Amino acid sequence: MRLDLLVPTLRRPHLLKRALDSVTRAEPPRRLQVGVIVINNDIQASVPGLASIVGTVPFPVRVLHEPQAGKSAALNAGMAISSADYIGFIDDDEELSSSWFRVVEDALNAEPADFLGGPVYPVPGSDIPAWIPDGYWAVLGSADSGEVERPYDREFPGMLKGGNAVISRDTLDRVGPFNTELGPTAHRRLFSCEDEEMYLRLLEAGAHGRYLPQLIVYHYVHRERLRKNYYRAWSFWQGASKSVLARRHPAPVRYIAGVPRYSYGKALRGARTWLRSTVAGGPSNVRMGAELPVWNLLGLLYGGHIRRRSKTDATQPHATESAHIGAQ
Repeated sequence: MRLDLLVPTLRRPHLLKRALDSVTRAEPPRRLQVGVIVINNDIQASVPGLASIVGTVPFPVRVLHEPQAGKSAALNAGMAISSADYIGFIDDDEELSSSWFRVVEDALNAEPADFLGGPVYPVPGSDIPAWIPDGYWAVLGSADSGEVERPYDREFPGMLKGGNAVISRDTLDRVGPFNTELGPTAHRRLFSCEDEEMYLRLLEAGAHGRYLPQLIVYHYVHRERLRKNYYRAWSFWQGASKSVLARRHPAPVRYIAGVPRYSYGKALRGARTWLRSTVAGGPSNVRMGAELPVWNLLGLLYGGHIRRRSKTDATQPHATESAHIGAQ
């Protein structure tokens, strides 16, 4: 079997180096053949010092320049040039655990799967402020669905994280590429839900997936994410992204003005809790957690008015592959 690991990047060479260093440090698989595809999503320039960054990776490395803005476009470009049996996905601000390749190989040898995923933890030693509210670890790029292996299905407590996923080529051919209306871009860097939309399509296609608690990726905790205004902005844009997502995958709930009815209730309860906690001098994490549903509701209302974009644009420039670097 062959696996290509896709690593999209945009103007973060220092983080890309950390990600690829983790690939280098990881225990290599026994028989699984691995390649790495780095997709530079900056139309203006190549990644500074890229040759030296990828030069130590012990697997063949292909470098692709995708000028169409957006993480989804970058991932689609990487998928298009890969002919591997499986495609892995991590972000440029993540690091593989040392056993990542071995866990993938062992899981696929033990039982066939259409896709695999696992938890994403903050990089060990990250300093997390006390005001960070419960239930909002996703803002820091973290996601943990427990310590028990289980199938991905409608009862799963979470979803497949795009920053720690492996999907078979056959399955991707069935479900199609990432939705370019979703996901971060240089101009809408907090836009999201591209991985959730892909996950929903995987379930709708009847794809068989497994959550592996030992398939671990570590996410770098950006200093900018440890600010309250970042949490407010994240909640707003997550709401806007959810509105775009709902155009194709509406939730089985009642909508009012294009927004799930329960979102109004959450925002109202949050506002009341915030007011009571503020007056009583309650814990900062409680106040912050109560405020965020209001920002999320505003984002949902805003997202309902975003113009639809076409799935394809013939005027977009095409991706170009600049190099094959690394072990052959």
